[in-house]
This record gives sequence, C-alpha cells and structure tokens, in this order.
Amino acid sequence: MAKAFEEMGFKIYATEHTAEALQAAGISSVSVLRKVKESIANPNILDQLQERKIDLFINLPMGIKQGNYSYILTDGYIIRRQAVEFNVPVITNLELASALVRVLKQRNHNGTSIRSLNEYMDELSWKLW
Repeated sequence: MAKAFEEMGFKIYATEHTAEALQAAGISSVSVLRKVKESIANPNILDQLQERKIDLFINLPMGIKQGNYSYILTDGYIIRRQAVEFNVPVITNLELASALVRVLKQRNHNGTSIRSLNEYMDELSWKLW
C-alpha cells in the first residue's frame, strides 16, 4: 500500500524503524519523523501534526498488555489520539487502508463532477422507497 501511495505522489512520513522497513521494501521517498518520546529531536511527529503538515495518518495498533492494564500509552496510541485532536483522519485497520488505496487509484477515472447522493440514487434501476 505504501508503494501505491508513493506512486500516486503522496509524501510518506514514518518513524525510524518503519521507514527502514519501507525502504527495504523499495519505497524510496520516506521522510523520517521522531517518535513522541523523542520530543527534543526534530522533526518530531507531534510537531508535524500541530503544524498541519500531515493530512492522513495510517497506524495499525498492536495489542500490548502490561500488568493489569489492557494497554499502555504507546507512541502509536499518543499519535493516534493527537491526530484526532487535530482533526487528521486516522485509519487503524488494513482493510480500510487498502480500500482507500483502491479508491484513490480510481479517482482520475471518475470524472470531476460533484453530485449529491440523491442524484446517484435516482440512477438506480430499482428503488425501495
């Protein structure tokens, strides 16, 4: 999916180890952002969110248990929470990210006209109302 985003011209940001994995998979244009816990280092992912330099955040959370807690405040959790605070869309599952890639690949084939849902519904051959 990251390769598809790159091919469509999107700028890809990732933390250090994710960037290494993406680069090993052949994605060349990955910009590395520092984690939340590395707040002094720049560029930091929270700074990028606050400065509105990130338009979409894809993060697949991993279940982590520690003691009696079902989760701990991981960097991923904090980043997802901050993205929501700054009204940045967050995708947290693989199926939705994959669907987004498919839709974006088709965007140039759909034309540029904007229509209401009712206009689309009027074109249906059957109606339940």
